[in-house]
Amino acid sequence: MDMSRFTAVLSLPIVFLCAYIMLAVDWVYAAELSNPLLEAAELGEIDKVKGLIGQGVPVDAKDPDGWTALMKATYEGHVHIVAELIAGGANANTQENAGWTSLMMAAQFGYRDIMNVLLTREAKVNVRNNTGATALIFGAINGHPDIVKELLAAGADVNVKDNKGKTALMFAAADGYDGVAQQLIASGADLKAKDISGNSALILAVKQGHVEVVRMLLANCANVRAADSKGKTASKWAVEKQHSQIFQLLVAASPCD
Repeated sequence: MDMSRFTAVLSLPIVFLCAYIMLAVDWVYAAELSNPLLEAAELGEIDKVKGLIGQGVPVDAKDPDGWTALMKATYEGHVHIVAELIAGGANANTQENAGWTSLMMAAQFGYRDIMNVLLTREAKVNVRNNTGATALIFGAINGHPDIVKELLAAGADVNVKDNKGKTALMFAAADGYDGVAQQLIASGADLKAKDISGNSALILAVKQGHVEVVRMLLANCANVRAADSKGKTASKWAVEKQHSQIFQLLVAASPCD
């Protein structure tokens, strides 16, 4: 018997089975993608959202990336949709596949009205995503002082660190957001904290040349003698980056200890 033909005959059912499985997966994926509530929430179709909720459509259904209708509405800034979904029982603390919550998204984009709606549904402010970041950190990264202020008032941990050891203050300092930095310092941000590379908020601000943030940190007794993992202090970085004004501020800084 020709064994090659025998092998070919045996392989046919396997080929058909694999094809069937692939089609089944595609059907399921397509069904998830076409969830009418998620689509309506993303597009801001308030009447359709109300109708679907009234029909008993699950408000916390997810797409393949783990996104819910509440996340879709939050991402697009549809506050009325968010409020409708929350009233319909949507879980404000659901996390998508990367660990993001709706509150993190609101903080990221500075959607204060949406954030307030989520907080009324007891959205947890200290939840972390897969990188270890919280809503407060996203508010700080994107320079939203009002968002940062309200999250702190809601109990956000001012000194929480992400997976690389960075705090909200470090991000604000590195990006030059002096208003955000002031909010964080006033709420007890640790100026001595360092990330996994030994960077303090002061060193990060110096590296990027943010004069006003450096001035603010020095006024609040940031340690000018602290060195990073390379052994470089803020002054050494100021010289290396040729930030002469900042170097003068560092030299003139009065010791606080």
